[in-house]
Amino acid sequence: MKYLITLNIVLMLGIFIYNVQVEDRTNDMNQERAIEVSKSETNFEDYPDDLATIEVIIQKQYLDGRMDSESIEETITAMEDFWYKYENYQLIDQKVGQMVFRDYIDDISPYLKEVGYFGLADEQLVIFEGEPQYEQNIQIVFELDPDQLTEDERKRLNEGIKIDSKKTYQEVIDVFRHQLPSKQVHGESD
Repeated sequence: MKYLITLNIVLMLGIFIYNVQVEDRTNDMNQERAIEVSKSETNFEDYPDDLATIEVIIQKQYLDGRMDSESIEETITAMEDFWYKYENYQLIDQKVGQMVFRDYIDDISPYLKEVGYFGLADEQLVIFEGEPQYEQNIQIVFELDPDQLTEDERKRLNEGIKIDSKKTYQEVIDVFRHQLPSKQVHGESD
């Protein structure tokens, strides 16, 4: 009789251990399935084929007139989200599969900060790529009246004024804007 009771206890213990192991394996499999479902829900490759993928071109226009562009591929999952993302940009052009936005930057371009110098060429205020002595003219700003330039101003412009910030850019233009040549107006004779 003791033998049967012991055998029953051992069998019940074996069944209990077996059930615990099966339950653990089932929980592990369910967790793996949940992770796979979660991954597939966030994987863009699993979205329906009818979602729009377009090329978005972002143009950055700086105070000095320079424009840089970058191209991005966007998959549009919700139009509201798309328009919200680009609400601070101006829509310039729209074609099938492509949108062009422009952002106006209240600063001079990184390119001009890196290589730009104000200088003098043919009595004109000019922006040079590098120092004026190398004569790499980028842009004519405006014509100057040579009679209004002081020797110090002429010397500074001949040596080149480094454009390292928006502040320098605006200050130099403001100083020399007042030295434009005056144009005589010819009136009719009576």
